[in-house]
Amino acid sequence: MNPLRTVVVGLLLVVGDLRIGDGEVAPDLLPDPVGWVLVAVALGRLAHLHPGFGVGVVAAWVGAALSVPLWPGLAGLREVELPLDTATGIVDLVVVVAVLTGVMAVVPTRSAGARSLRTTYVVAALAFGALALGSLGSMALAVLALMAGLVNLVVLIMVLVFLGSVSKETPHPAPAAPAPR
Repeated sequence: MNPLRTVVVGLLLVVGDLRIGDGEVAPDLLPDPVGWVLVAVALGRLAHLHPGFGVGVVAAWVGAALSVPLWPGLAGLREVELPLDTATGIVDLVVVVAVLTGVMAVVPTRSAGARSLRTTYVVAALAFGALALGSLGSMALAVLALMAGLVNLVVLIMVLVFLGSVSKETPHPAPAAPAPR
């Protein structure tokens, strides 16, 4: 599969939640750590094309490590859940920005679209983050945070569709070296 398409699939696993059951322990059937590993491996295949993809690799591995305790919906993580969720959101932001930066460099015909989406995603993510943190003490900010979260999700969907469409134009990764005999 094309590396950028694999990134899209991985990010869909990370963003999507399919929980069964209710209560304290509701496991997510879409494993976030697996999604992050898919993203890291796919971006690793593109890292030789632009440093942005390399930054995305490192961030995706960090995301994989951070998402392990959050993925199965373990009870008893209340004290660390907010910091881990915040860190995972930052990782997501770094990965998306890094990938779009790499796309801007290696697919010049799609550079303007990647630049616009990168700026829009950063603004939407930062607005959502600020409002979400502010909402801890204010119901009005909670409503605004919900709206900003929906905008952020729509922009992420636009990014994923863009990456899927530009995947056909991305140079092919270097072939893997044959195993020594």
